[in-house]
Amino acid sequence: MPRLPIPSDTEAFSEETRTAVRHILKTRNSMPPPSSYLTYAGQAGALLSDLVDHLRYHTSLTAAETELAICTSARASNADYIWNGHVRLGLQAGTREEALHAVDTHGPLDGLTADEALIIRFGRELLESPQVSDDTFNAVRARYGEKGLLELTAVMSVYTMNANILRVMDHQAAADARHLTPR
Repeated sequence: MPRLPIPSDTEAFSEETRTAVRHILKTRNSMPPPSSYLTYAGQAGALLSDLVDHLRYHTSLTAAETELAICTSARASNADYIWNGHVRLGLQAGTREEALHAVDTHGPLDGLTADEALIIRFGRELLESPQVSDDTFNAVRARYGEKGLLELTAVMSVYTMNANILRVMDHQAAADARHLTPR
């Protein structure tokens, strides 16, 4: 159960929150968390929703690469709510089960495509290490260019932020999800 009610376009919420709610509903046709929670901070919720939409659908990365990056971030954050949803979306987008299994189990990258291994290695270094190694940075830059490098960094980073928002706002659902996730 959320610690605070999910904002809506009602008198119970501030005009700033209601404006952000209306923007998200207009652009997304739904109020997905965590953007819905961030509407308590007004425009920040609308901006997060727009950023997530851009990073998921309007970058140089393929849908399968984007979903693999999101799943890598979700697993590094132990965010099972995000993980469960994006595994399904990833499989629909063409992300291979073998890559998702390597992410889920923190397993070796042997047997994955070069791109899959690179995305996962980059995510592990970005999200679990003090810094990304020069070798990994240069490999991602060579494969995806500067634009793709920053898009990959941004998508993983925004989903880490999403995981943190969900952990703060809906700690029980996050705990329940951990018990439901098949590993």
